[in-house]
Amino acid sequence: MTRKTVTSPNVKEIVAIPYKALQGLLAKKVSGKLMIQDPNDESVRWLIYLGEGKIHYAHSVNGKRERIRYLLSQCYPDHGFYIPQELEDDYGFICQHWRDGDLDMQKIRTILSYMTQEAIALCLALPRATISFEKIVGLDPLILNLSLKSLIEPVKSKVRAWVTLREHISSPFVRPRVNNWDILKTHFGNRMAEYQEVEQLKPYLDDRRTLYDIAAYSRHSVLDLALLLHPLIKSDIITISPFQEPTETEDKPLIACIDDSQAIQRIVKMTLIAGGFDVVSITEPAKAMSSFVRQKPDLILMDINMPDIDGYKLAYMLRQSALLKDIPILMLTGRDGVLDRVKAKMVGAVGYISKPFNPQELVQSIQDNIQKAV
Repeated sequence: MTRKTVTSPNVKEIVAIPYKALQGLLAKKVSGKLMIQDPNDESVRWLIYLGEGKIHYAHSVNGKRERIRYLLSQCYPDHGFYIPQELEDDYGFICQHWRDGDLDMQKIRTILSYMTQEAIALCLALPRATISFEKIVGLDPLILNLSLKSLIEPVKSKVRAWVTLREHISSPFVRPRVNNWDILKTHFGNRMAEYQEVEQLKPYLDDRRTLYDIAAYSRHSVLDLALLLHPLIKSDIITISPFQEPTETEDKPLIACIDDSQAIQRIVKMTLIAGGFDVVSITEPAKAMSSFVRQKPDLILMDINMPDIDGYKLAYMLRQSALLKDIPILMLTGRDGVLDRVKAKMVGAVGYISKPFNPQELVQSIQDNIQKAV
């Protein structure tokens, strides 16, 4: 199989809701590939191939072998596929089985559809992500021509489940490991059947295998496995590692977000992590000063309406501190009056962003103000 591409030297990246981005591209009936970066794990990226308002294929950029081994075990558990150690082209690998006469076209369609549906479900579980689109000629041979609705309808419950899991389990590529098996056994108490269900996975958990690997070996679905382990991960009995450990520590700008709203904190954190920043969330403004002495941020996002102390007063206090006076402050607030903007400037804020905010504008404003402060 060959995959011809027309690569733009400057593929534009934006932070957006994957579902809305996919919907928009399908409505425009453009052809190309949509890349979606998981904001919680930089080593996990997804590609969706589009053409004339239809979805032709979707898969992961990395971890193809782990993923395809699991998905094939779900589709045809008794087939015994041999999967190369270094699998670069999963689409071509499946199509070759058709060319070799191992699988008929109906089975090929079933496998590719299942792979695509699973990838779409995981992409749509992302609330926000870094997204880019590149025009391409297409896949060869072109086998699937699916509507978004036909893919989503059967897996709506799975999408909702992954949304609830994402805070602790970002994708099936994560690598869980039990911190202490004695503590785990104590946690279950007299519920020995539940303990034994997890204990059966010990060789894979100790070896830090991905959820895809563990599910393939144990004949679980990755979702059922994630739901089984989720309470243990929340209790810190099981530790989660990303798919690929970073090879070196990247010095990312640290952004502090001071806002008493947990909902705003989640949106801001997701947006900024996807934009290449580290984030510290502060919901109690009275503790901000002491927190910044221990960990000095590169920029501060601050709400105005907060309990105990409002944003104007806190900004003024920060400007009086010899250690913190030079940190840029952006007001992120629901107020949008001229007097509010003037007052923000008077207390030393460098900018004013109204809620609800545009993710790209927020990221750009932070980048611009950090560069000015250097």
